[in-house]
Amino acid sequence: MGSYLSLTSRLSIMFSLTMLAIWGLVSLVLVQSLEQHFARQDEDDLRGKMILVKNLLTARLEDGPADWRRLESRLQHALSGYGDHFLQIQSLQGEVLADTRKTPSPLPTLTSVKALPRTESWMADGVRYRSITERVALPPPFEQPVLVRVVLDTRYHQHFLDDIHIALLWLTAGLALISILLGWLASRTGLKPLRSLARLSTQVTASQLDHRLPLSKAPTELHGPIRAFNDMLDRLEDSFQRLTTFSADIAHELRTPVNSLLMQTQVALSQTRSADDYREALYANLAAAERLSRMINEMLFLAKSDQGQLAMQCVALELADEVDELIEFFEPLASERRVQLQRQGQARIWGDRAMLQRAVSNLLTNAIRYTPPGQKVHISLKADHGGVSLAVANPGTAIPPEEWPRLFDRFYRADHARQPVTEGTGLGLAIARAIVTSHGGTLSVHSDQRETCFTMHLPIHRPCRPQSMS
Repeated sequence: MGSYLSLTSRLSIMFSLTMLAIWGLVSLVLVQSLEQHFARQDEDDLRGKMILVKNLLTARLEDGPADWRRLESRLQHALSGYGDHFLQIQSLQGEVLADTRKTPSPLPTLTSVKALPRTESWMADGVRYRSITERVALPPPFEQPVLVRVVLDTRYHQHFLDDIHIALLWLTAGLALISILLGWLASRTGLKPLRSLARLSTQVTASQLDHRLPLSKAPTELHGPIRAFNDMLDRLEDSFQRLTTFSADIAHELRTPVNSLLMQTQVALSQTRSADDYREALYANLAAAERLSRMINEMLFLAKSDQGQLAMQCVALELADEVDELIEFFEPLASERRVQLQRQGQARIWGDRAMLQRAVSNLLTNAIRYTPPGQKVHISLKADHGGVSLAVANPGTAIPPEEWPRLFDRFYRADHARQPVTEGTGLGLAIARAIVTSHGGTLSVHSDQRETCFTMHLPIHRPCRPQSMS
């Protein structure tokens, strides 16, 4: 990958380009204003010279017959104080009667003598010329008027404008250097809080996720990124805490069946035993291995859910029929614990039958396990325009609200639910939430002194495809 300019360099360049653009616009306006000023000044000057020439020409011809050579000399003498002016007098037929040019300066040909007076401007040999041409009537005995053209050589103005251009170029170069320096200083100073925040962020490590970037000393523009960064740290800290707890829980959960397998095998091998004793030891090992296999399969299911790799086969389901089937299946366990199972309501949904039965089974297992003897577990179904809700409620000890979000963590058990002997793996609610999430729904919990209720909210229609957990 190519290297990128630093933020300070970018701001410096942008600041410099902005200053140069403004200065370029000001310079352009200045030069244009000067050129227009000189153009108006030259036009006024030419008109004044034309009046002078007309007066001299009329007065001279009234004194006697025209001697154009001598008149040319007098006109040249009259304009001698204006070295940048010269004039030319022509007849209507194009004959040059008088010409005061000292050098053969080019003059454009008059293509029409009707559109007069006429002002013209042209470039020749790098010099701009301006002129004014008028028809002048001569006193008797002259019958035809003549064409008088007064021309101004603007070389003096051009030298001045060239000097202005050179001065502006030097000023532009100096301004570019100064603007780059000032832009760098301004950017360096303005980004100082960002560098301070960068130094603070280096203190955040996997073992020190409690650091937070302060907002009090940061400019307003950085409040949004700082809040987002602090929120990210909150999420990371929570994820690390969950991962640490999960690692400890999984080590604890796996240690029990593995130790049981080792201990029973060691006891069986410690001395010669009968076939029945070996068979009993193998049965015990089989039970521990089955629990270990079930836990591994459940963890594999959750891993696939996290990666969005659950294979789903969706069909139209009558939830009432599915729940009734599960109630019939759990009836022996409920009767053993003297717990009644009761369903009410109807709902229809599109989903994976096996997965939804597994999710509801996990909720029913928890409800039966923690329901006091002689009480009822209520399963209610409700459908509305927003989707379908399935609620499993059971009486029992209330779960503190601060523990509600953690109930769906893997291997997490609320304190009141931690019992010395349990057949569960601590993954039931996590699996139930993964299944509900894969169907585009949510699983929530509410617990008070009266009952604990887990509610599944599912959309009625949703395409069946692997869904990753958010």
